[in-house]
Amino acid sequence: MDRPLRLPQQDRADFETELGRALAGPRVLAALRAAGDEGRGVERLRRCARENAEFVLAAAAPEYERYVAVRADQDAVARLPVDEPGRERVSGWWGVVGVIVPIVAGAAAAIFLLLGYVLGLAEDVDVLGHALVGAGWVAAGVAAVSLLVGGLGLLGAASRSRSAEAGGEAVVGELGLARDAWRSALAERGLVPFLLAQAGAGRRV
Repeated sequence: MDRPLRLPQQDRADFETELGRALAGPRVLAALRAAGDEGRGVERLRRCARENAEFVLAAAAPEYERYVAVRADQDAVARLPVDEPGRERVSGWWGVVGVIVPIVAGAAAAIFLLLGYVLGLAEDVDVLGHALVGAGWVAAGVAAVSLLVGGLGLLGAASRSRSAEAGGEAVVGELGLARDAWRSALAERGLVPFLLAQAGAGRRV
């Protein structure tokens, strides 16, 4: 009976995948043909590799430790609480500053200026007209400043969001590279040399 591998489920699947590829590789098949054991040799080598999995895995230990460390870091980041409501509140405030405030201030500026210039034509209320004109220009300034500040704030929030997404993609990419490096080392330094040695041992027997 094959001994179960002391690996997580995903890693056991990777081990079996690389074992199957190694057994189907030309070097191992050529060694089995040379030993005259091409018939049952594949299953014999498969069973032998599973029974000596710890020895085979040791050949790729540095790459596996790196892979496990990267995966642990990613899992730790994934478990961190994400304050999505807080992000939405910040984006909402920038939306108010960048959109709603300029609209309200712009509308007030238009009304004040229109009334101010109309009232300025009448001599008895020209003082009120001048005051409204001044208020209108102030409102126009508020609209322009809030539009600029809100726009810059929205751009900054979008940039931070893209940076966070890029950081997450970089972690995922690093994990994939670490996994590929382990599987490559497992095949090249662990499985193939072990299988070739066992095929030769079978020939000597």
